Parts: sequence; C-alpha cells; structure tokens
Amino acid sequence: MDVTSDRMNRVHASRLRLLKDLRENRAVRELSKAEAQRDIAAAAVQRACRELAIAEQRRATAEVELYQQLVSLDYLSATTLDRYHFVLERLAAKVGVERRTFDDARIAQQQAESEAAAAKAHWAGCSAVNQKWQQIEDDVKRADEICLEAAAEIEVSDDVLTRHRRSSLAQLSNSSI
Repeated sequence: MDVTSDRMNRVHASRLRLLKDLRENRAVRELSKAEAQRDIAAAAVQRACRELAIAEQRRATAEVELYQQLVSLDYLSATTLDRYHFVLERLAAKVGVERRTFDDARIAQQQAESEAAAAKAHWAGCSAVNQKWQQIEDDVKRADEICLEAAAEIEVSDDVLTRHRRSSLAQLSNSSI
C-alpha cells in the first residue's frame, strides 16, 4: 500500500505503524513456533533413524545366531524351524514398524521445514512493510516540524511587520504634525 506522507497526520501514521508492529511481532512469534516445530521434527527423525538402525541390527544379529544354531544342530524338528521362523518374522515386523515411523518422521520434518520457510517469508514481508511505515512516520514528523517552523517564522515576520507599521505610522503622525 503506497501512501504519501503529505496526506497523513502524525497520529494516523503512528497508529498505522503500531498496527504494522503488532503484525510483525505476530509474524516473529509464528516464525519462532515454526522453527521450534522444525527442530522437534528433526529430533524425531534422528530418534526414528536410531531406532530403525537398532531394530535392523537386532534382526541381523538374531538371524546370524539362529543360522549358526541351525547349522550346529544335527537334527532339525519342525517346531524348532517354526520357532526360528516366528522369531525372524517378529523382528522383521519390528523393523517394518520402525521404518514406517522413520518415513512418517521424515514427512513431518519436510512439512515443518516448508512451514518454517513460509513463516520466515511472511515475517520478512511484515518487516519490510514495518520499515516502510517507519519511514513514512519519520517523513510525517519532518513535515510537521517544517510546518511548525514555517508557522513560527511567519508569526515572527508578522510581529516585525506589525511593529514596523506602528513605528512607521508613529513617524508619519509625528512628521505631519
């Protein structure tokens, strides 16, 4: 919104700048909140990544141990094979759960990052507008000060003129008598 400073008074400009200050402060709070959410999402991704790595490591270790036991056994029963198969399926399911948790955390992190970027862009816009209104308010103050100075100079000139006329009239009346 382009507004020339000569069309405003000081109070109006000050109120408008205050409104812009409030909007900028709100944008700063929103930016801070979005950045905090982004940081929380990043921490959740790191935590999910660790949990996924732990689950994969447990599954790999269990597979190695089970295969070593299977190789060392002379006799394999169906129940033993079923038990080992059940253990491996359970560990694979745990890895699947951790992988989905990790994927969900990554998606949440990407959303939080985009929201933080949008909040930062909004704050930058509010900040620029606020600076413009500060400039307009300063221009209005300068214009008011110039008007006051001009009015004071006119008043002084009027006083000098009035005194000069009185002294001229007094001289005229003294010389005509």
